[in-house]
Amino acid sequence: MTTITAANVFTLRRLLAHSYQGRCSVGSRTNQSTKHRIACLSTKPKTKKNNANPGDYVYGVTQADLEQDPRLQDYFASNFPSEFGTTEKDQDSLPVIEDMLDGDDSVPSSVKKEKSEVMDSEIDLMTKQCDLSLNIRPLIAYKRTIEGSRQCRVLRETTQMMPGIIYGSDPTKNILSIDSSSKISIQSPWKYIQRELDRFTYHNFESRVYDLTLFEDESDTEGTVHRVLPRNVQFHPIQNKIYCCNYLRYYPGRPIKIPIVYINEEESPAIKRGGFIAPFNRHVSCIVEQGVKIPEIIELDCTGARLKDVMRRDRLIFPEGVSPSHKVKENFLIGTVFGRRADVGTDE
Repeated sequence: MTTITAANVFTLRRLLAHSYQGRCSVGSRTNQSTKHRIACLSTKPKTKKNNANPGDYVYGVTQADLEQDPRLQDYFASNFPSEFGTTEKDQDSLPVIEDMLDGDDSVPSSVKKEKSEVMDSEIDLMTKQCDLSLNIRPLIAYKRTIEGSRQCRVLRETTQMMPGIIYGSDPTKNILSIDSSSKISIQSPWKYIQRELDRFTYHNFESRVYDLTLFEDESDTEGTVHRVLPRNVQFHPIQNKIYCCNYLRYYPGRPIKIPIVYINEEESPAIKRGGFIAPFNRHVSCIVEQGVKIPEIIELDCTGARLKDVMRRDRLIFPEGVSPSHKVKENFLIGTVFGRRADVGTDE
C-alpha cells in the first residue's frame, strides 16, 4: 500500500472532476456516494478483462498511462469492474474520502474535524427532549456571539454553521416580541437543516414545528428547548446553498400553514379523464389546539369535481382539534378544475 499524499488526492480529485463533468460514464457506480467511488491506492497492478479503451471512461487517460500508474489501475478497477477487473481487497479496508483529506494541508482543520461522539450525544439529547407524539421533530443550535455579514460568511465557510435568530412572542413563557431580549442570535449546524430540507422540501420545511435545543457552547450538555417554526430560509442565488435560517417561536394557537393534498381524485369525473386542479393556494393556515398532534397535511376531497368547478374551503377535511385560522374565510380559494372538454366528456 503506497502512502497517500496530497498529490494522490489531487489526482483522484481530477479524475472525479472529469466524471462529474459528464465526460465519462461511471456505470452502476453513478448514484453511489463519493467515498465509495474513491479507489484504493495499491502498488499491485491490475489486469484488464478486455480491450476497453480507458479514454472512453475518463477523458485524457491513455492505455500507456493506465499501465504505468498503479493508482489509475486501482481507480479503474474500483469504478469500472466489468471492463478493468475487480479489486480483491476487503471493502472495509478501503480508505474513504475523509481519511484522504486528513493528509491534505489545504483543507482547514475545522472542516476536517468530525466530532462523532459529540454529534451522537446531541442527537440522543434532542430526541429525548422533543415530543414526537405531537409530530414535533428535534433540531439543535448554538448561541452566536459574532455579528455582521463578513463574520457570518466566515462562519458558514469554516464551521458549516448557518446564522439565524430566534424571535417572536410566546405567551406561555411570558416572552414579548417588543422586548429586545426576546431575539436570540444563534448558529445552526448545516447538516441538520439540510436533512430536514431533503426530507420535507423547502416549502413544507417552514410548515413544521421543531423543538430547537439551544446550547450555550460546545461544553453545554443540557441546553434549553425552544418550540419554533422555521422562517426566512435563505439560499445563495447561484450555488443554491443555505445562507440563513431563522426561527419563530410557536405555541398552541399560533397559526401554522399546512400543505394541502388532493384525495379521491378517481371519484372526480373531470380529473379521472385527464383534468387537473390549477392550484391557487397550496397551504392553508390552521390553528392546532393544545395536546393535539400537528397534522402533516390537510386533505382536499375531490369527489364529484367537474370541469371549471372552483375548489374552496368547504372541501377541506380538518382533523379533530384543528381548525382554519381567522384569515381563512368561507370563500378561501384553493384552485380550479381545468382540462379539455373532449377529454372530460359531456356525461352528467
